[in-house]
Amino acid sequence: MKKLSSFFLLSILLQGCTSIDQPVASRALVEHEFVSDAVPVSTALQAILSQSSLSKQVQINGKPAVLGKTFFAASGKTCRKAQFVSDGQRVYCQANSGDWYAVSPVLASYSEAATGGNQ
Repeated sequence: MKKLSSFFLLSILLQGCTSIDQPVASRALVEHEFVSDAVPVSTALQAILSQSSLSKQVQINGKPAVLGKTFFAASGKTCRKAQFVSDGQRVYCQANSGDWYAVSPVLASYSEAATGGNQ
């Protein structure tokens, strides 16, 4: 008898929890397509970013830079860093159209020399 009453009590409690109305968002919380108002870089720079090998020194807008390897960003885009000798680094990403564009920096300062951990 004790097992039967415990079973009924448990089933009533579980049924009460499932009858609560769940909130529903009135609009999509995540956009399916990222829209950027970025302007593609010049045709010459497009070719450099697409065809140059890793660690090759190139001229970008008259300034010497060393290109890093391509990587996939969190946005799902293919990106590539250019380390300028005098001006720091710049990141370029490839849009769905295939055009490369300069990405605005997210962090004020960043160094890959940091190894992570408790810093």
